Amino acid sequence: MRRFIDFWNSLLRSPNSGNYIPFIDGFRFLAIAPVIFQHANERLLKYSASASNQSGWEQMLSFLISRGTIGVFIFFAISGFVLTMPYANGNRTLNYKTYISRRLTRIEPPFIFWISFFALILLFQSNLGIGKVLAHYFATLTYTHSIIYGEYSIINPVAWSLEVEIQFYLIAPFIALLYFNQKDGFVRRTFLIIFLISYITFQYVLGWNVHPLKATLLGHLQHFLIGMLAADLYVNRKTIGRIKPWVWDALAPVLLLVMAFTWTEEYYKTLIFNSALILLLMAGFNGHYFNKFLSVKWITIIGGMCYTIYLIHLPLLELLYSVIGSFGYSSPYWLQLSISLIIAIPIVLFSSMIFFKTIEKPFMKPAGFKNLLSSIKGIVSEKTVQIQK
Repeated sequence: MRRFIDFWNSLLRSPNSGNYIPFIDGFRFLAIAPVIFQHANERLLKYSASASNQSGWEQMLSFLISRGTIGVFIFFAISGFVLTMPYANGNRTLNYKTYISRRLTRIEPPFIFWISFFALILLFQSNLGIGKVLAHYFATLTYTHSIIYGEYSIINPVAWSLEVEIQFYLIAPFIALLYFNQKDGFVRRTFLIIFLISYITFQYVLGWNVHPLKATLLGHLQHFLIGMLAADLYVNRKTIGRIKPWVWDALAPVLLLVMAFTWTEEYYKTLIFNSALILLLMAGFNGHYFNKFLSVKWITIIGGMCYTIYLIHLPLLELLYSVIGSFGYSSPYWLQLSISLIIAIPIVLFSSMIFFKTIEKPFMKPAGFKNLLSSIKGIVSEKTVQIQK
């Protein structure tokens, strides 16, 4: 038991900057959870012939679960928050080389490992041929699959959002510097809100809200900018008026429901969705109980593992439901869903813990590559000694 507790505690993230904000990892949990539920539900409907036979309330349940993609937009907003926070705190300098290097050494090793692993599985399980698999592999690896093929990656479909993330990474410091160089907080926030409304309007006029451009930064820039606005409001929250914390606590679940029902391609609902998104982030740092919930240790640990969970959960769920989806075909939808989740969720989480600890976390520090090489060298040396013995 003690070993498990030590292992569990070792999963807690400790960012190199030292500026750890627990509720941000809580929001990452809030983002990854609906994504997992959505993809699990999709796999159940795919592999269970009777799961589509649903009563009225089951149809509503299935609909709400299908809204899980809102978690991706929360991820985008979190990225906007985190990447622009240093500038909200007063940083006005930029070493772009160090910035890019830090981002790449942090996110690339786990990404390369898992995309390579899933590409090999696809190669051996399909009849696509090595040439086609390699073409999709390199397009996925270079974050250009949606641009080249106009569709999600066949290696790992969820990689589309990482392509969007990378596109924002490249320009985030310049946007943040431009925005926070405006000293008057009221003026810059007002300008940003007007820009957000105008940008969403242009999206609909120019068709950036539909594929293939929907799967690029052009289709999601507003979500990242909402994160930047939230970072501004977080740092300066004492100067923007006071609303009782309990009001924010009460708003949080309502805002999640509003987002679930307004995630569509309709213009006015999109405006409501994005308004709810910024208010949800504000509820995270202005509320009392909502903030405490987001800062609970097990919530932040799971949220901190979200990158690994995101990379592996869909292929793993595909495998699991291809096996368990054929069972319980005579049971009602809600029971099939419940039992399958009881089986699948622990497997996904436990696998993520192991892979987060061994593949992702070593690269959270600048010395990640050196630590990995040292570990490999130590393993090789140990094996060599054993062989010699």
